[in-house]
Amino acid sequence: MNPVRATVEIGPQAGMASGALILFWVFAVIAVAGALATVTRRNAVTAVVCLVGTFFAIAAEFLLLYAQFLAVIQVLVYAGAIMVLFVFVVMVVSRGEADTLWKLQGPVTKTVAVLAMGTLLWRGWHALRSFQPARLDPPPTGFGTVGGVGQVLLGDFLFPFEAISILLLVAVVGALVIARHHHDKDKAAQP
Repeated sequence: MNPVRATVEIGPQAGMASGALILFWVFAVIAVAGALATVTRRNAVTAVVCLVGTFFAIAAEFLLLYAQFLAVIQVLVYAGAIMVLFVFVVMVVSRGEADTLWKLQGPVTKTVAVLAMGTLLWRGWHALRSFQPARLDPPPTGFGTVGGVGQVLLGDFLFPFEAISILLLVAVVGALVIARHHHDKDKAAQP
C-alpha cells in the first residue's frame, strides 16, 4: 500500500488562491448585506445608497473573476448612470406617495418574503454541504476584454441582446407615458 502524500505549495502562487477566496467572500458578504439593507430600509435615499454599495461589491467580484470590462461597465452604468436616475426619481416622488406604498405591504408581501428567504437559506445550506473548492486557473486570453465580450454579445447572443434593448425601450416609453399621465392629472387638479 502506498501512503497518501500531501503536497504543500511554496512560493508566491501558494497564497494567491486563498487570498482571492478571502476577497471573494468579503465582497460577497458586502453585496448580500447591501442588497438586504436595500430592501429593508424605509428611507428611499438610504436604500439607494445601499444599492450603490451592492453594485460596487459586485464590480469587485467581476475583477476577481478577471472580467475587467464587466467591472468597469458595472461601475459606470449601474453605480453611475442608473443610480443617478434612481436618486432623481426618489427625489421627485413626494414623501406621501412613498409612505403610501410602504403601507400597502400586507400579509401577502410578508409571506412571499418569508418564502423567498426560506428558499435562499435552504439552497444555501445544500450548496454549502456539497461545496468543493475549485481550482483557480487563469482565464483564456481575451476573456473579459472588450473584444471578447463584444464577440459573445454580438455573435452568439445577438437575438437576446437586441430583444433586451427593445424591452428597455418599451420600458422607457411606458415610464414616460405614466409620468405624463400623473403630470396631466396634477395639472388638472390645480385651480
